[in-house]
Amino acid sequence: MKLVIWGSERDQYAEEIRVLLDGKLPSGWEWVASSANSVVARRLRAQPVYYKEFLRRSSLEGLKSLVRGSRCQRAIIKGNILRQRGFKSPVVYCWGKKGNRHFMISEGIDAPGLGDYIRAHWQQPLSGEEIVAKRRFIKIFGKEIGELHKNGICHGDLQVNNVLVHESEGDVTFYFVDNERNCLFRKIPRRFIRKNLVQINMIQSPGITRQDRLRFLASYCEAYGGINAPEKAALIRTVQSRTAERLVDKAEKEKRAGQSNT
Repeated sequence: MKLVIWGSERDQYAEEIRVLLDGKLPSGWEWVASSANSVVARRLRAQPVYYKEFLRRSSLEGLKSLVRGSRCQRAIIKGNILRQRGFKSPVVYCWGKKGNRHFMISEGIDAPGLGDYIRAHWQQPLSGEEIVAKRRFIKIFGKEIGELHKNGICHGDLQVNNVLVHESEGDVTFYFVDNERNCLFRKIPRRFIRKNLVQINMIQSPGITRQDRLRFLASYCEAYGGINAPEKAALIRTVQSRTAERLVDKAEKEKRAGQSNT
């Protein structure tokens, strides 16, 4: 099968891509844990980059890609949309395919996922200064998601490790990854707003209080705009109740999985 690579930096990564497509690691690379729907590797040298191969999720995916484009193509397009609208997403250096196998090489961001960041920085007990920093972070993050929705963008899977947190000299920057399922609207429907807010609210940590969650939602509503007090209260109730339902479902699934493994 013919290997085809596009992008301005394709020649720089062509040989490493050939090795990775053979299921091997080039020198200076390591495999990275990922979902069952992808293969991910990272180059560790001076300028980190990521290789991601998009695995077929079903026999129908090939037919769907003829209409919607491959998952790789969609990820590149949706990442470009984010950057065009003022948000951060890793830049794709090159992409391509070999037969039905689609892949891309993207910028490596030196930043932990949101879940890892919370575990590292919000361990109890927190000092007064750390509490102030946490609340500032929550406000900035709430504003970021509010602005995302204000721009008509719903992230396809807004779980904690699909948001990278980069801190530099007191500034916080968020990078969005796994963007292939993002949706773009002229005005985002409320059901998609609720979907993303529940996904984010699924974060569980002793360092996150009920007041922290309310602060996030308050900052979100202020940034998104156009949500009056009754609507805000109703949104908060809905997000909280649906999050609770999903957490119960998640716990039951994990329990069943544990029982089946014993």
